[in-house]
Amino acid sequence: MDAMQIMAIGAAAVVLLVALTNVISQVIKKIVNRENCPAQVVVLIIAEVLTILTMVITCSIMHWHIFWYYWPVAILVGILVCYGAIFGYDNLYKQLSTAIKALIEAIFKKEG
Repeated sequence: MDAMQIMAIGAAAVVLLVALTNVISQVIKKIVNRENCPAQVVVLIIAEVLTILTMVITCSIMHWHIFWYYWPVAILVGILVCYGAIFGYDNLYKQLSTAIKALIEAIFKKEG
């Protein structure tokens, strides 16, 4: 598998994780008393658990060794999944595209 295929599968996985996080969090919010636990905390926990499980299952299926840096990356992706679940896909896409454009401009501005 080349890098573009892995990135495409990763992007699809993030979209699927956001949708799954929304569904599971809606069910749990109906079960758990909202006064005891804020909804954002529930969404964060669900997003992190799902993302880490996805990373472990994917590495197991693909017979990849889990390196130490996979864990922090999974946690960061879990935060992105949480952000997407709380604020929606459009806001997540807008924030990521703005950050990537600024990074590209900064890189090419220093080189030129």
